[in-house]
Amino acid sequence: MCLGLFLSTVETSITATALVSIGHYFNNSIMTTWVVLGYLLSYMGFSVIVARLSDVISRKSAAILCWVLFAGFSLASGLAQSLRQLIAFRTIQGIGGSGLFSLPLIILPELAPKRLWGLMSSFMGVSLACSYIVGPVLGGLIVQRTSWRWIYLFNAPIAVMAVAVLAVAWPTHSKEQTRKRDPIFAQIDIPGALLLLVASVLLVFALQEAGALRFNWNSSIIITALSISGISWVAFIAWISWLSFKTKLHAKPIFPILAVLRRPTGPALLITFLTGFPFFVVIINLPLRFQIVNGDNPIMAGVHLIPMLGISAFGSTIGGILSSRKNLTSYSVIIGSCFVLLGSGLLSTVSHSASISPSQYVYQLIFGFGTGISFSSSVLMTTLSNTPDKIGEKNFNVQHSCNGALGQARVLGGTIGLAIATIIFNHNIAADLSGTLSPKQLLQLQQSITTIFDLDPSQQVKVAVVFANSFNIQMRNCMYLSAAALVVALFTWQRNPASIADSRSQLDIAGETR
Repeated sequence: MCLGLFLSTVETSITATALVSIGHYFNNSIMTTWVVLGYLLSYMGFSVIVARLSDVISRKSAAILCWVLFAGFSLASGLAQSLRQLIAFRTIQGIGGSGLFSLPLIILPELAPKRLWGLMSSFMGVSLACSYIVGPVLGGLIVQRTSWRWIYLFNAPIAVMAVAVLAVAWPTHSKEQTRKRDPIFAQIDIPGALLLLVASVLLVFALQEAGALRFNWNSSIIITALSISGISWVAFIAWISWLSFKTKLHAKPIFPILAVLRRPTGPALLITFLTGFPFFVVIINLPLRFQIVNGDNPIMAGVHLIPMLGISAFGSTIGGILSSRKNLTSYSVIIGSCFVLLGSGLLSTVSHSASISPSQYVYQLIFGFGTGISFSSSVLMTTLSNTPDKIGEKNFNVQHSCNGALGQARVLGGTIGLAIATIIFNHNIAADLSGTLSPKQLLQLQQSITTIFDLDPSQQVKVAVVFANSFNIQMRNCMYLSAAALVVALFTWQRNPASIADSRSQLDIAGETR
C-alpha cells in the first residue's frame, strides 16, 4: 500500500522536469502544462469517490482495480503518439493514482495494531516525502539519459508485482467478510460524486486556461466554466446536506459534511487545503526556477530540491512519533503551520542571482519540515477523531470519506495554487517584457514557460529575472495563506483529544459487530 502511495505521488512531480523535452518532441510547448494538470485533476477529483467505492466492493478489489488502471494507462502514456493522447492517458492514469493515494489512508489504520497507529502515519508521511524527492530527480535522470517515455513505462512492471502480492497476501478480515451486499449504485452517492468532480475540475480549468491566456477572462468558455463550477458547488453542498440530514437511503454522502462541521476534522481539512497551495507551488515551480534562473539541468534541478523533501520525510516521521502514545496531533499541526509560514516568507526573499545562495537551502529545510509534520499529523488527527466511538457505529464509513477528503483537499489547494502562480507570472511578463519580446513570443511564453528555451540568450536572461521576481511574489502570497492556516490550526486544539488506545479498541469492536 505504501508503494502505491509512493508511485502515485511520484507521478505528480516527475513530469515537471520533462515538460521541455515533451514539448520539443511533439513540437507543441503550449499544451504541455496539461500533461501535469490532467493527472492532478483526476488524482484530486476521484480521491473521495475511490474511498467510498472501497466500502462497497471491498478494499482489496478497489486496491487491485486502482493498480490496474494506474499501470495500464502509465503504459499507454509511455506509448502515446501525440500530445493529446498523452494528456488523455495521463488523466485516466490519475484516476488509478487517486486510489493508490487515498486507500492507504483508510487501509493501514484498519490493519495496524493500536500501538502502531503513529508509526503507520509516519510510514505514509515518509512515503509521500520520499516520492517528492525521487520524482524530480528521477524525471531529470530519465530525460538526460534516455527517452521521456520511461517516466511512465517503468510503472507497469512494478504494478504487476504489486497486484500479485495483493492477490496472494491480502489478510483475511471480518470487516471485509460482513460487508452489505446492496447494489453498488444504491450505496454510492453518484450525484454527489459527479457534482464534486465537475465543480473542482471546471474551477481549476478556468483558472489555468485564463491565467495562461489560452482564453480571455471574459470569453464564453471561461465564463461558462466558472458559472457551472459555482452552480455545482452550491448544488453539491445542498445535496450532501439533504442526504445527511433528511433521508434514510443506503447511500451515504460522498463528502462527510457532518464530520467537517465538527472540530478538529473541519479545521484539519481546511489546513490541508491551505498548506497544499504553497507545497505544490514549491514542488513544481522551484525546480523550474533552478533551471530558468540558475541554469541547472533537469537532474540538478531535482537534486537541489532534496534538502526540502528529505526534511519533509523527517517531519512526517516526527508527526507520527509525537502521537505514538498520546494524541498530540493538534500541537503538531500548530507547530507545522508555524514552520510553513516562516519557510514561505523566507522563500519569498530568495535572491535573483544566477548562483544559488546557501541560505536558500535553509529556507527549504524550514518549509519542508513544516509541510511534513503538518500533513502526517492532519491524517492521524482525522483518523482518531472519526472512529465509531466518536461518530457512532452507523457512520463508520465517515472516517474513510474524511481521509479521502484530506487527499482531495491537498491536491485541490495545490492545483489552484499552480493556476494562481501562472496568473502572477503572466501579469509580470506583460508588465515587464512588452517592449523586449515580440507579441508572438510574449503570448507563447505566457502560455508555457518552457518556450523560454526557444528565445535568444539575452532574452532568456531578462525572462529569468521576471520569473525569479514572480516566484518571490508567489511565495509571498503563499505566506499569507500560511498565516491563515496557522490561525485555523489553533482551532484544532482540544482539552481532551481522542485517545489512541480507546479509538483503536472501539474500531475493532465496530468491525466485529459489522
